[in-house]
Amino acid sequence: MKKCPVCKKGKLERKKIKETYTYKGQSIDIEQPGEWCDRCKEGILTSADIKTTEKILHDFRANIDGFLVSDEVRRIRKKLGLTQRQAAEFCGGGPNAFGRYERGEALQMRATDSLLHLLDKHPELLVELMQAEAA
Repeated sequence: MKKCPVCKKGKLERKKIKETYTYKGQSIDIEQPGEWCDRCKEGILTSADIKTTEKILHDFRANIDGFLVSDEVRRIRKKLGLTQRQAAEFCGGGPNAFGRYERGEALQMRATDSLLHLLDKHPELLVELMQAEAA
């Protein structure tokens, strides 16, 4: 085992611990992987450790803020029969935007979120909107 770089006395152990995250007065418990000190309880997280919980935390914050969560963005895009690139071209945000929204790496703009909500309820409007955009 490695020595803890924080307290210099404890030993680091790779494991998952329960961490509570709070956002705007609401909390969520997640299992956070990392190397945790047996003495001072500090943790060292790799980018892979962070990536493991990034989507969960993104969706937690998105839900509290009233945005679609990443899986809902994907579901609606697929329901509309659009590729990620087509959805990004139609809604804006750059060619890789929907990939980032669906992986929980970025939050869509409020206008994009509202458009997706509307098209989820009224998918027939997609044709009309695309025709208007082409004109």
